[in-house]
Amino acid sequence: MTTNSTNIADKELFTTANTIGLLRKELIETLGLEHAKIFLQRYGWNIGVTHAKEVEQRPLSLREKLDSASGYHLNSGQITDLISNRILELNPDDTVRFMHAKGVWINSYEVTEHTKYFGKSQTCICHTLAGYSSGYTSYLTKRKIYIVEVTCKARGDDECAFEMRMIENWDEATQAQFKKIHQSRMIDELNQTYEQLYEEKKLTEKVSSFHNNLTLGIAQGMRIEQILETIYDNLNVPVILQDLNFNTHHLIGITEEELNELTLDFASQMPQTRSGKILMQHLEPMHSIQVNCEKHIRLISPINVQNQIIGYISFIYRSTDHNFKDEMNFLQRAANSISLCYLNEKSSLEAIENMKAYFFEQLLQQQYTSKSNMIYRSYLLQIDLNEDFYIGNLRITKKGIPIKDSIMINKIIQSFTIYLEMHQIPIFITEFQEEVTFLFPKIDKTQEILRNILKHLHRTFKNHEFRIGLSRAIHDIDDIPEAKRQSITSLNVNKASDIIYFEDTSVMGSIINQTNSSIIIEIAQRELEPILSLKPNKKEEFLKTLYAFLNNYGNLQQTMLDLNLSMSGLVYRIQKLEELLQKDLRNSKHSFELMLLLNSLIILGEIEID
Repeated sequence: MTTNSTNIADKELFTTANTIGLLRKELIETLGLEHAKIFLQRYGWNIGVTHAKEVEQRPLSLREKLDSASGYHLNSGQITDLISNRILELNPDDTVRFMHAKGVWINSYEVTEHTKYFGKSQTCICHTLAGYSSGYTSYLTKRKIYIVEVTCKARGDDECAFEMRMIENWDEATQAQFKKIHQSRMIDELNQTYEQLYEEKKLTEKVSSFHNNLTLGIAQGMRIEQILETIYDNLNVPVILQDLNFNTHHLIGITEEELNELTLDFASQMPQTRSGKILMQHLEPMHSIQVNCEKHIRLISPINVQNQIIGYISFIYRSTDHNFKDEMNFLQRAANSISLCYLNEKSSLEAIENMKAYFFEQLLQQQYTSKSNMIYRSYLLQIDLNEDFYIGNLRITKKGIPIKDSIMINKIIQSFTIYLEMHQIPIFITEFQEEVTFLFPKIDKTQEILRNILKHLHRTFKNHEFRIGLSRAIHDIDDIPEAKRQSITSLNVNKASDIIYFEDTSVMGSIINQTNSSIIIEIAQRELEPILSLKPNKKEEFLKTLYAFLNNYGNLQQTMLDLNLSMSGLVYRIQKLEELLQKDLRNSKHSFELMLLLNSLIILGEIEID
């Protein structure tokens, strides 16, 4: 019995371009472009190696064997023509020393099939052709040769051009692609993906557990200190809570001495103003950053309450050779939890502050019958009125014009209160008689705290100006109305400074008090009535002229310079003022009395003179 069979180790099968095109389509749709590319290059490589093995048996030189590739290419039907220009340098033993080629594939079947199913491509797609040429050439030369398609008609280029180089002459990215053809198995990639997913799952579970612990703590009414303890217990990472000026008011897992050392290390890495203030303008809401310092790494996230940054939370790491990408997940959730804490406290604070404001207004208007009862009630509101305290006035302007918008004023009062709450400093504050008035306990570093409050307000409410006037320190609630007048007087007397103590004002400010202020206003308005009754523009013009002339002791030349007037214009105004007031402005008695009245009205806020 005989059978018609051939003992061929590697049978050559014939198929159509349409069949291969359908296979390509299924591969790309199932595996994706990147994995399909590796599969098709490997497929082409193996065909190229098979054909190279056939050519190797022929008694040809290496050059001739390499030239045979185009015939196989054409016979396979993959292309209709091949144009190439090759540089080949051989050693004496016919081995390859250097090889480089450029060429063009004419009418690639892969272009036809790919565009038929997928349309125009974003990348080169003649993967089988590139793999074939790479495999064929590498096998015959016994060197690693890699062909890369550089332009492709499938993506709209004029031709399918390729370049051939020895693998060591390609860049690192191309070398890595070459390795994938031989070393990358799909099962290995799946295992790697599984490992990555498993690690992501563990991280997600840890982050979720961390988030749940924080959420549970907030739901149970934990304060910020307790939330920070929960963060530290879960992560074992030092945590710092700071305000917008990077003043620390909560820390855990780190000593004060260590904090001072790390603060200097941190400041050296950050942009600063001339005064040494750290700049963080690039840190936007909901955005965390990593700051690599010399001695530590700091992860920082803003604390955002109702779209307003009120401070920062930081994680501190001593190690500087670690990727902290995963830790950012924990930091963001910690920041969100702290923000929720402050939001809860803000809601509670608003109710308490409303009650405090009503109580403070009672003190300002002296609407009480028992001092001891009021002192006891203030103690329940965390302020001991048996200790010394100040009455302050916050003057708010925008481009020099006083702010009257109650909504804006309430926002500023809230920001003022929250800032002091973060520093655990209790106050009474209210908008009273169109003034923002507050009661502030006399404590160490009062000036520094007030300075930081102004910095905070300037950063939060840009384009607004803020000044603070403070009364003398008092300890008797009966003196509060007079202390309020002192705080306003401080602002009226000194308009050059942004924090003014009543003790630092002129003697004039001390002479005027609540008892005689109404009498002084009455006298001043009577004496200056001819000017005060003029139309606003004229009134302002004559008051300014009168004040400048008296302030310069009747010196016409200096007054002319101060007012930017001509001499004739100034003389006219002086004569007109003397007619209106029926006084000789060069008379020392008259000029002293008028200057006294003008300063009194300025101090009492009845008039303003720039």
